[in-house]
Amino acid sequence: MTKGANSSLKLAILWFGLLVAALPGHAAERKSYLLAYISDSANASPAYWVAKERGLFRKHGLDIELIYISGSTRGVQSLIAGDVAFVGAVGTSALYGKLAGGDVAIVNSLTNTLPYYIIGRQEIKSPEDLRGRSAAIHIPGTAADFALRLALKQLKMTLNDIKAVTVGSGSARVTAVTSGQLEWTVGQEAERLMGEKGGLRVIVDMAKLKIPFQLTCTVTSRKLIRENPDLVQRLVRAMAETVHYYKNNKDEVLKVLHKYTRGQDRSVLEKSYAAYRDLLVDDTQPTVEGLRNILDIQAEIEPKASRAKPEDILDLRFVDELKKSGFLSQLGVKS
Repeated sequence: MTKGANSSLKLAILWFGLLVAALPGHAAERKSYLLAYISDSANASPAYWVAKERGLFRKHGLDIELIYISGSTRGVQSLIAGDVAFVGAVGTSALYGKLAGGDVAIVNSLTNTLPYYIIGRQEIKSPEDLRGRSAAIHIPGTAADFALRLALKQLKMTLNDIKAVTVGSGSARVTAVTSGQLEWTVGQEAERLMGEKGGLRVIVDMAKLKIPFQLTCTVTSRKLIRENPDLVQRLVRAMAETVHYYKNNKDEVLKVLHKYTRGQDRSVLEKSYAAYRDLLVDDTQPTVEGLRNILDIQAEIEPKASRAKPEDILDLRFVDELKKSGFLSQLGVKS
């Protein structure tokens, strides 16, 4: 091959490489993005763990790094501050962030109901016995905070009727009760199992009520949506495939749960896996009714909420594309 021909071939290869790199969906995302998960519970954030550990982010051309930020409210605050690109939050925190002026949007959902329990010491025999007793609670704006307020409302009580002590994450709240420091708390399946193992009992089963609620969802900034919609679309695709993977690969998922819960008992993890598996939304569509329920509760303490609509916080173009493109049908999800 002549020197001139060799140079032409190199130039052609260079231009081809640049062309392929410019095509959306064909090249891996070169920039790394932070995604905050907001709980170490096997009932709150495991889908994001699985997407990372089983290569589903990478499969969709994403370089995603996970960071743990305790509490959905703090996660959304970090998103608004620009510290993270995505957060696996709950609808309450996303709505509160929006009402406070944050430029944020929910782009998909993982769970659309409120599977919480009030658990406490054996001497608490009935829901009425909660009055005046000390409770381990989470910070305002979290799903645990909302579940607590909703439960108290149904029992014709408010936070003023209990001795609320802010503790933090689910496992920390349960530990505060099982150690005798406090008397009761609210949590999901993982916390219920952990609590029962430590001698606690279920006082109120909110899961049986099947209340529509925007629980775990992916939130990002509208700025990122405007500047890089393809990135957001690939993230939404990756999470939809993760839901499918989670439901069909129990053993592999349990290994991930074991890692991120720092070696929690396998029997607890298996029950948490089963509960979360049933809750995961196949089409990852957020719940408008669930968001409306949040606004109704929030309107009692914040006038802005009464004027807000669920659509203000939603950007459904990405989950809608999953169906339109046939991506969901490829996963075996019935429309």
